[in-house]
Amino acid sequence: MHFQMNYPRISIVTPSYNQAPYIAMTVRSVLLQRYPNLEYIMMDGASTDGTLSELAQFEDRFAYYVSAKDKGQSDAIARGFERTTGEIMGYLNSDDLLAPGALHFVAQFFDQNPNVDFVYSHRCTIGSDNKAIWYWMLPQHKNYLMMRWDLIPQETCFWRRSLFSKCGNIDPSYRFAMDYDLFVRYMLRGKFVRVNRFLGAFRQHQQAKTSQLLQTVGDAEMKRVWSTYGLTSGRLDPFRRDRFWFGVQRDGQQFAASRKQLPGCMPGVGYDYDAVWAWQLRDGRLPPVASPTHS
Repeated sequence: MHFQMNYPRISIVTPSYNQAPYIAMTVRSVLLQRYPNLEYIMMDGASTDGTLSELAQFEDRFAYYVSAKDKGQSDAIARGFERTTGEIMGYLNSDDLLAPGALHFVAQFFDQNPNVDFVYSHRCTIGSDNKAIWYWMLPQHKNYLMMRWDLIPQETCFWRRSLFSKCGNIDPSYRFAMDYDLFVRYMLRGKFVRVNRFLGAFRQHQQAKTSQLLQTVGDAEMKRVWSTYGLTSGRLDPFRRDRFWFGVQRDGQQFAASRKQLPGCMPGVGYDYDAVWAWQLRDGRLPPVASPTHS
């Protein structure tokens, strides 16, 4: 989706460590946006599995690229954000994907909605084989729900630098809930909107941090977020939580069964997400470097 305006700079940080099977498609999903004012920063934690070989082909496309030992994912994201200059910010993990047209859509949405500080979408989940397996269909944003039960799909999130300037960077002391902590902090100061489309795809696989840490570190860190921001649970909250959680899953199942289509997905499940991209994710060719425009 192209439009007549100056393109604001969009800064994206990808933290990377040993994701050789997926990293090239992740990077391609960003570069193939063909967004003319992109600042893409790659923070690799000294990968040892072939990731660096996969990244070599893209080195001249990164605004900044480093491969060195770090203190983990949160540290990498935080240091990456410190190097960004864009008016719009986000981060994409090294196994997830952006949807086609996501960056043009986000730039236009912020331009047309100056009162909005943060935007995200529904979630499309893909497996290690790149095939769509399930959806979350999220209701319109409500701070009360999202502050308490974090279902904001991180791979679809973008926010204004003004929010980052007011509320701060990722807290590197978190190993799992760094996005939850950041988003709760941002909700306290900014206006969030869930848009009716898919801005990215979340990859579910056994090596993913989400799968490995959710029931251990994740649970403790989510409780820490509640304590940090004084979140409380009322008498009806267990009912609200269950209705919210099961509603999101039910609506996702119904969306898949209906074979309806929104931008960023195809009908149903079981398709290769590369098809959404017109089979460009595995194609070795990249578009010419776009000429930057004034932000």
